[in-house]
Amino acid sequence: MKNYIYSSVLKDEFQSFLAVRHSQGFKDKNRYVWESLDRYLSASGQDEKCVSALTVENWLSETCSGLSNGSAELYITSYNAFARYLATIGINAYIQDYALDMRGRRYTPYIFSSDEMKEIFAIADSGAATRGRLSKIQMPMLLRLLYGCGLRLGEALGMRLGDVDLESGTLLVQNGKGSKDRIVPMDHTLSEILADYCAVLFAGREDNPFLFESDYKDGRRNCVGHARSGGWVIANFRSILKKAGITLENRSKYERGICPHCLRHTFVVHSFRRQSMLGVDNYRALPLISVYLGHNSLTETQSYVHLTAENSEDIIRLTSEHYKGIFPEVPR
Repeated sequence: MKNYIYSSVLKDEFQSFLAVRHSQGFKDKNRYVWESLDRYLSASGQDEKCVSALTVENWLSETCSGLSNGSAELYITSYNAFARYLATIGINAYIQDYALDMRGRRYTPYIFSSDEMKEIFAIADSGAATRGRLSKIQMPMLLRLLYGCGLRLGEALGMRLGDVDLESGTLLVQNGKGSKDRIVPMDHTLSEILADYCAVLFAGREDNPFLFESDYKDGRRNCVGHARSGGWVIANFRSILKKAGITLENRSKYERGICPHCLRHTFVVHSFRRQSMLGVDNYRALPLISVYLGHNSLTETQSYVHLTAENSEDIIRLTSEHYKGIFPEVPR
């Protein structure tokens, strides 16, 4: 394959970046992403050694049009690796978040209201939307962990009994995103529910089973001894949402629907919302929640701040009342 020749204002930086990655053992099969950015910078005539937010968003909008979420995220991941390298050598480069939907559109997650969460838990607890005795016990607990701790679905499904410390009220997340471990504290109410769950399912067990162990016995990949699959969760979650009458109306063909990961988004927004109602500035709470979620940087968490305002009319009213009379009136 013919070697690509970098020609933009950042051509030297691209070359040194690739040399560093090569020395670290990376194969870089997706170097076409950096070549695409180099061509874009050259075509735009940029002569300053930096990468602005506008440049990145215009490039991604042009390049990722028509791509799936997975392909678009590959572009973002590859670009961010280069941007972080630029930062280490003193060049300003915007770090792109991952809120891009298919066809290059921004993805806005569905945030459940408090009433919707109550309805979801009520239906899950009733077992009316779930098949199987074990599933009727597991789904209510799983949903509470996803919402109450903001866990990623894979983190929750990969959790074992030994990762639960009921005495301290904490969970150990092992090999989370980025192969990182972290300890996640639980509210005492969630810890009590989890204690009852463990007493029912694991009394007398001396092994270290998955917290959400499968009960399939037909030799499938996710049979007894293995964790529940993501497909099992999604199927049951959709059934619960349908029973609750929660739908995303007017969704286009390529727009992401409501999924279990929305519970993680909802956890963050509701946490920020509660902090705001207590008078705590969201940006003060940002580092704490970022670490709690296992984010690599504050940038990943920062997008939730505006989502909190968009989904909290009472906060807006409270803020408006607090600042009444401070700002000058503007005549019509």
